Amino acid sequence: MHEYYAKKAPKLKKAMNSFLKPISSELEKYSGKAYSLIFSEIWEHYEKNMLENFPYIGGDDVSGTRNLTGAYCFVSMGEVLKRYGVGMEEIGHLMVQAYERSFQGMPKLIRKIAHKSYTNVKSLNKKFLKKDAQNAANAARYPGSFETKTMIPPEKGYDFSYHNLVCPLADFAKKQGYEEYMPYLCNLDYVMFGVFGVPLFREHTCFEDGDYCDFKLKIDAEPMAYWPPVFTQGKGYK
Repeated sequence: MHEYYAKKAPKLKKAMNSFLKPISSELEKYSGKAYSLIFSEIWEHYEKNMLENFPYIGGDDVSGTRNLTGAYCFVSMGEVLKRYGVGMEEIGHLMVQAYERSFQGMPKLIRKIAHKSYTNVKSLNKKFLKKDAQNAANAARYPGSFETKTMIPPEKGYDFSYHNLVCPLADFAKKQGYEEYMPYLCNLDYVMFGVFGVPLFREHTCFEDGDYCDFKLKIDAEPMAYWPPVFTQGKGYK
């Protein structure tokens, strides 16, 4: 285990609980155990299988670290629930419910601010161009970390777009054998943007297409429904 993850373990455990507590009743129903017990099983799996194997991609200095550590809380949840006969679609639905309830639990003012920030194209371009430079500098030090490219002008028909060129989540899934979770993890982007009332559209993923993940916003459109998962809806989005 990299020393960063060993040091951060207590905070990561607390973060996992913040994600899973909103679905505690469902976890108890599926496992037949009290939340504290099933949470302990999930954390044990996460500590042994995720923290022991995560690549170091920059730690607290890059937001992508939280993406990696947060997303794989749900993978450990899924791996433990499989022991109790829970299927992948049910696991995927729990992931959506946990994420949805977490974001819906934010104060309305915070969600309103998030909506405004994601619908201000000029501000988005400035913010993400800065992020591109930061990610490029970080990737030079830690190969395999997130790399991004803001598209200016945006892709045709959209108000803002950027690409993830390298995705540590997808790379880790392929290396460790968690491929079946990736479409559901990608679907969580639609959950976050949807709760904020921001219309996201994506036609490529690093995991499936091997080239890039595209995040495209069409400000005046309606956000897509995120359950059933976008990748199952037959509209060409992932």
